[in-house]
Amino acid sequence: MSETTARNIRSVCPYCGVGCGIIMQLENGRVAKVIGDKQHPANFGRLCSKGFTCAEPLTAPDRLTSAFLRNSRAEKLQPLLLDHALTQAATRLQKIISQHGPDAVALYVSGQLSMEAQYLAGKLTKGFLRTNNIDSNSRLCMSSAASGYKLSLGADGPPGSYQDIDRLDCALVIGSNMAECHPILFLRLLDRRKQSGAKIIVVDPRRTPTADKADLFLQIKPGTDLALLNGILHLLEKAGKIDDKFISRHTDGWEELRVLLKDYPPERVARLT
Repeated sequence: MSETTARNIRSVCPYCGVGCGIIMQLENGRVAKVIGDKQHPANFGRLCSKGFTCAEPLTAPDRLTSAFLRNSRAEKLQPLLLDHALTQAATRLQKIISQHGPDAVALYVSGQLSMEAQYLAGKLTKGFLRTNNIDSNSRLCMSSAASGYKLSLGADGPPGSYQDIDRLDCALVIGSNMAECHPILFLRLLDRRKQSGAKIIVVDPRRTPTADKADLFLQIKPGTDLALLNGILHLLEKAGKIDDKFISRHTDGWEELRVLLKDYPPERVARLT
């Protein structure tokens, strides 16, 4: 295959959120194969089944190859040239905005879009249509976690690095079925255990494939994870394993929490969980 008809494009797998690097091998303008990017620091060439097959929807036999239009909901959809469809959409959006203002328009996009498509959707919505009304399944499924990060840590993203896995001695996995939902990251954790003897503790009401790989599985009652964490903190504080300098520098409310921890001795936590 000549250089003019075959090339590789580096991108990121859109599915579970780990951000695995992929290389799409293009032939004659079509994606012929997807492989893992060995130079990418998230997965180093590994891909799960979703990653390997992420290009299949591009060539699926039932994929739409035309835009469609109907003048009323009672009519049947009719094929339409893409240029005409774009003109129709732009005209109708402009009419809505002219009559009712930009906030009369909203976009609901997908977390499975590429980074480039996400960027363009944001630019279209906020930069051109001039509205903040854009949402996606990504934000809806992660909004509680992002709010927690922002309130507790000051930024709406996880503070850790995947490289932490390569240095840890013990991993505490709470409520996450990594083996099925983030398999590449979980393989990295298993690699660390194999190399160093690191321990894996899994906390989950469900017995999952992740729990089956754990050195210690705590099958707590649903909704009692905070009681368990308070109990662990109770023991750390009692054993003098608290970093007072770090707490005073980076946290608020420790004295109030210290009083609360008295109510979470191991015996009570065991009953609760």
